[in-house]
Amino acid sequence: MEKALKKLLMISVLADNILTNLPKRMLGTRYKITGKCKKCGQCCREIYLKASRTQITNPLFSKLSVKWIEWLFDFKLKWVDLEDNYFVFECKNLRPDGTCGNYFWRPNICRNYPLVDYFDEPVFLPGCGYGSELRKTG
Repeated sequence: MEKALKKLLMISVLADNILTNLPKRMLGTRYKITGKCKKCGQCCREIYLKASRTQITNPLFSKLSVKWIEWLFDFKLKWVDLEDNYFVFECKNLRPDGTCGNYFWRPNICRNYPLVDYFDEPVFLPGCGYGSELRKTG
């Protein structure tokens, strides 16, 4: 029953992902991704989820959101970055060969890595095979 509930929730998360990324695909972003995944697993060992300062420092919010994320996405909290307001997780589905053990049902943060914002230059984890370059405007 628990697995079925997780899958149902993930379907709604995936639908949200499609609607969220549609404008980026239609309008484009300032930067484009170059390179490719080297299957180093670094993005699975350090998953940075942004929160506000209030969310990070609120014990009830922090506890509930961490438990929710750990349950739904099979992540494990590594630390909380109080300086830049991130919850930093690692994924329990990373295989020794650098592939995902739950690829079809992987969360949006995994599907969208590396994240390309509309205006800001993308940031990559050390050792990542991806890079970025400014799109040519014509």
